[in-house]
Amino acid sequence: MSNPPQNAKNTWDKLSEWWIRGIEDNESSEYVEIIVPLVEGILSTKKTILDVGTGTGLVAKEAKRVTEHATIVGGDISMRQLRYAKELTSGVQFVQHSIDEMPYKDEKFDGVICSMVLEHVESLLKAVSEIARILEKGGTLLIIMNHPVFQSPGSGPTAPYSDNPDAIWGIGDYLTETSDFEKITPDLEVLYAHRTLSTYFNALSRENFIIQSVIEKSLPSGISGIPELLIVLCRKVQ
Repeated sequence: MSNPPQNAKNTWDKLSEWWIRGIEDNESSEYVEIIVPLVEGILSTKKTILDVGTGTGLVAKEAKRVTEHATIVGGDISMRQLRYAKELTSGVQFVQHSIDEMPYKDEKFDGVICSMVLEHVESLLKAVSEIARILEKGGTLLIIMNHPVFQSPGSGPTAPYSDNPDAIWGIGDYLTETSDFEKITPDLEVLYAHRTLSTYFNALSRENFIIQSVIEKSLPSGISGIPELLIVLCRKVQ
């Protein structure tokens, strides 16, 4: 399904109030609890870090906190979310842009964070190519996303797990790749692209990324033993 940049901007501007309310209600805390240790352990020695798809700047803010004298940039397509980020965060540069057309020089950064973004872009190849362009040789790319296997269309608990500790997680149609708008509230929808692991890994390989580590994490609010998040640590080799 086509989602031109202007449409994507409008979509995320509309989603901004919903997302900000979630942050204020602390709904994103469990994600932050997982992401912050990764940033501390992986990116603390980097000097120029881009948090692409920064949203309200939560991850960029933590990157600034755990790095010493690093330049942190948060890029996002939604100006509304960036305005909110600027109000809450100091010492971070915020820039409006899409992920597949970024206003940075080649090899500008030695670290890139891409958290909960790639599953919402229409063209994975364009996004990964642009990340590769602005990342220096030897630079680090940290990807965090909804797990493509356990979050594939039709996946989910077979019964409400809050009432049934023995509920199991059913896997949907993993091998069929889809791109469609999903409703998150009666009035709001977001583009969600389901892709296989091979599609993601091949896109990274095509742009001279090697995978250094893969981590699968469950969420405290989810079913124990079901990895809802996939975390991929990459290094650009050429």
